[in-house]
Amino acid sequence: MGACSGPKWATKGDWNHPFSIAEAAVDGDSLRVTVQYGGGFRDHTFRLVADGAATKSLPRQLRLRIEHEGQGDPGRALITRDEAFDLTPHRDPTQSRIVLLLGGWDAPLEYVYPQ
Repeated sequence: MGACSGPKWATKGDWNHPFSIAEAAVDGDSLRVTVQYGGGFRDHTFRLVADGAATKSLPRQLRLRIEHEGQGDPGRALITRDEAFDLTPHRDPTQSRIVLLLGGWDAPLEYVYPQ
């Protein structure tokens, strides 16, 4: 399990609320993750963000991170939930695959798609 740290003082409107990635896998055109975080009182939102452009190496590698906005939730319950993110915006039109390096997850993930 990978931890994605954020400050314990993160407030509503911050995308740095702490969470952990318990599972991560590419499924077709989706990145499916199981996340865990503290909360229980408010809705939480997650988004997938690219950390810069893909490398020029072959296969190309792209650093991604998941950001978490917890609405200032003061809850202490451990919440586990599944999230899915669309990977099609991260395709390289000159290649049929890209290696995804997800922050908070140790193993590289291979995304294969039709060219």
